[in-house]
Amino acid sequence: MDADEYRRMADAGERHWWYRNTRLLLAQLLVPHLEGRHRPMVLDAGGGTGATGGWMTRYGTTVLADVEPMALQVARTDHGDERPATPGTPGTSRVARGHGLLAVQADLNRLPFADASFDAVLCVTALCHRMNPDPAAIVRDFARITKPGGVVCLMEPGVKRLWRGHDEVTHTGRRFSVGDLREMAEGAGLTVDRATGAYSFLVPPAAILGVVERGKQKSDVGRNESGLGGTFSALARTERWLLRRRNLPAGLSAIVVATRPV
Repeated sequence: MDADEYRRMADAGERHWWYRNTRLLLAQLLVPHLEGRHRPMVLDAGGGTGATGGWMTRYGTTVLADVEPMALQVARTDHGDERPATPGTPGTSRVARGHGLLAVQADLNRLPFADASFDAVLCVTALCHRMNPDPAAIVRDFARITKPGGVVCLMEPGVKRLWRGHDEVTHTGRRFSVGDLREMAEGAGLTVDRATGAYSFLVPPAAILGVVERGKQKSDVGRNESGLGGTFSALARTERWLLRRRNLPAGLSAIVVATRPV
């Protein structure tokens, strides 16, 4: 990923409507798997600056693994113990006191962790990168390092034919359907609990942008931070309510939550 994109991610992590709502969505899906566990260890795999996974330190020690040193340095500065924590909900990415965030340089294709090391593994928009030639092999490794009864959550760009300028900036090599993520999780021996689309309301505007920005490199991070004056946040809140009751067949993001059998 471009260095400028990491800087944009760090700057926008607290303000941009997508980051704030994605943290709330991930918490909705993962907190039931984290609560009640004694001192859980969680992995934010390919987590960049910690903008989407830093909230997990409220529930256990979080290992942030990324291949890019710059991203890890940003994470240590913005999310480390040297800065006071901001109390509140997972809508903020700050680290909660009492737990910690450990930033580790690691390639998703060669994870350096022992078998059954983590109670939870989160991977957000990392399997899609061009530097990861075999996403299914990475998911199999996630299953290996997850404890029996632990959870793996995958969130990747959805709608396979939808290609935009943002994909070029982030070095995206592929997009996934919900079925793709389900197939990889099941192929890794995991039991799928949830397989759903998310941000379904963004598909039409993203399709329009794909046409307008064809052949251009244009990042979504740093633009329209308010989400049309809060409109997108309101739609995301409504969608989270719906996702408490049912799965969606597709969306601008595809999500799978799966557990490792005991």
